[in-house]
Amino acid sequence: MAKRQEPVRKSVKEILEDLLAGHREAAFSGPEAALKYLRRTFEGQGSLPNAVKAVAYDLTADAQAQLGQWEACAASVDAALALLPEVEEAFPHGYRRMVEGLTCFERGIQAHSELGDFHRALELCERAISLDLGAHYQAKRDSLEWAR
Repeated sequence: MAKRQEPVRKSVKEILEDLLAGHREAAFSGPEAALKYLRRTFEGQGSLPNAVKAVAYDLTADAQAQLGQWEACAASVDAALALLPEVEEAFPHGYRRMVEGLTCFERGIQAHSELGDFHRALELCERAISLDLGAHYQAKRDSLEWAR
């Protein structure tokens, strides 16, 4: 009797690398193609690690913002931010670099501003500032200060 082959088990880092490579390739054809790739990834990968989902939601939010899909973008931003603790757990040494590379704070502020939810945009500025993601978030916060 033949020995049963074990399924290939990829690390979270390898799965993330696959996601980023596939997204990069799809994004060459524009944000619609990138969004289609990400949707298919979510549908086809029921067991996608949460840390990878966070990055996928971030990429989704970016594509949705480019397409002006503000409500969907805001929802994707919220999903990405909710999974940041899993990113830190899966990538403790690369967490800072990864968070600095995310677009979800920028896109979330943009989406909530477009939707007229300036309080939520201000909250995202505050969160980005608390993570020390750059002085431009302080400038954004200052420009939204009237919303308090």
